[in-house]
Amino acid sequence: MHTDQPNQLHKRFFEIPNLKYAMSFAWFQKGSVIQNLLHQLKYEGNEAIGVLLGELYGDQLSDIYSEKWDIITAVPIHIKKRRQRGFNQSHRIAEGLSHRLSIPFVPLLEKSVHKRSQTRKHRIDRFSNVESTFQLKKASTSLKGKRILLVDDVLTTGATVQACSEPLQKAGAEISIVTISATKN
Repeated sequence: MHTDQPNQLHKRFFEIPNLKYAMSFAWFQKGSVIQNLLHQLKYEGNEAIGVLLGELYGDQLSDIYSEKWDIITAVPIHIKKRRQRGFNQSHRIAEGLSHRLSIPFVPLLEKSVHKRSQTRKHRIDRFSNVESTFQLKKASTSLKGKRILLVDDVLTTGATVQACSEPLQKAGAEISIVTISATKN
């Protein structure tokens, strides 16, 4: 899934202007090892799995995409969800990527509105559920001309990462997207 040409994932994001890359570590399959690992990370609190997955993916990316990004950031979760879970799973993945790629991880975004989980929503509902829910943190540095690697755990429709990319692009950043798993829509 690594190429400079638009791939199957990249084509899902036709509404993100100037998207540089869209990549995923693995295709999502029910009952797969990746699904099990992500479940342990997200619902069983095994944070180390997130860092490990990020490091493994970082090893692959470092061979292909050396020095392509200035900052790694991750899809945020609402503060209520973070308090409940104790951590943000996408942040842990981003930390592993940051470690392996030697690129700083900076949480640039915040989720300003607490919405229900996307897990059981249909495609159209997912896009309307996340519309205008993400914004830049107040203390964010200038992003004009910066190459940002946006990290999420699982990509289904792309609604969440699309919503996260909007404030980053409005601030003048070039966006690339990576996830650990992606569905084949």
